Amino acid sequence: MEIKTKAEITTLIYADDTVQYRERILPAGAIACMALNIPKESLAKALPLCKRVASVNTMFHTGVVDKTAMSSAREAAHPLLKLIARHEPFTFFGVPELDQRLDQAFTVDAFKKIRAFNNLVQNEKMDEAAKRKYVPTEDLLALAPTMANYYDAITMLQEHISPFAEKLDAENCPRTKEAYLTQFSQSFPRNVVIGDGTDSWMSMANVTVQYTAAPAPDTRHMQMQKHMRFLSFGGMLRADFFEGLSVGHAPRRCAICGRWFLTTDARHTKYCGEICIDDPKGRKCRVIGNMNGREEREKAADHPLIIPYNRRMNTIDQYVRRGTLSEDLATAMKKLAKDKKQRALADLEYAKDSYLKEMEQNALKAEAERLL
Repeated sequence: MEIKTKAEITTLIYADDTVQYRERILPAGAIACMALNIPKESLAKALPLCKRVASVNTMFHTGVVDKTAMSSAREAAHPLLKLIARHEPFTFFGVPELDQRLDQAFTVDAFKKIRAFNNLVQNEKMDEAAKRKYVPTEDLLALAPTMANYYDAITMLQEHISPFAEKLDAENCPRTKEAYLTQFSQSFPRNVVIGDGTDSWMSMANVTVQYTAAPAPDTRHMQMQKHMRFLSFGGMLRADFFEGLSVGHAPRRCAICGRWFLTTDARHTKYCGEICIDDPKGRKCRVIGNMNGREEREKAADHPLIIPYNRRMNTIDQYVRRGTLSEDLATAMKKLAKDKKQRALADLEYAKDSYLKEMEQNALKAEAERLL
């Protein structure tokens, strides 16, 4: 997999309730949800590298190349690429071949060919031979602005969206499209005139939208596709978040690992399906959550398998108080009852078959007497 053009890095394709980012088709909102989980420690390491790469953007505006700044940007681009590639949804940046191309892209020679490259593109004269010739220049134009914007785009998304996502994640907020949009109307301005500067973070300037119709990859039925091409990660990520919201998809924080994951229906799912990084056994959060939930259910006093156990324990204590049951026999019966309860919780067949009969007072007493 290789990065060919800027369009591939900052283009999303929406169809029905899905989004396509490069070769991946995911529920709408999944791209932004992934970006919410990028650790602040990783972003802090990326910041100084982004600043060094940003010097190339200045050269784009001035048209003057600075050899020293270009060399510094090239040196920073390698570790920055590796940092970006550590986290979804940008793991495709980890292609080894792309890292090798950085040394040809971040050069004075590639920069000097920008005007000629743009002329060929604008005049639609970019043939295969020209494409091969201008690969470093195209890489520079694609990667420099995007990589320089990485820290600002992710940080701004997390600062603005995380507090709003926490409101959507509240237990009293239904996991429905109507509830999400109601909360949205309460959290963001409703009376906005395009271009008036109201909450400028919400607006997305310089985004190109094109519509096509094509068969869906899974069902092959025809669907309308909305191609959205952005100038940076920032606009792309917040657009994905709101597109997901508009079809009833919203992030939820995993009760086990604390990471955000996307929900696509009204169920109050508590756990993500990723591997819990803190679990020594390498289990998924959903598995751990289900086990914890099972343990809690099994401990509940109203559990159907615990009710007969509690009833039998009360009966044994009553017989002891009345003097009709010895302490030794009562102790043996309680141990038997506890063993049977634990077996029933672990063995469904036993629970359905003979558990209740064996827990009856006379049956339990007879078995304890045999053991004594």
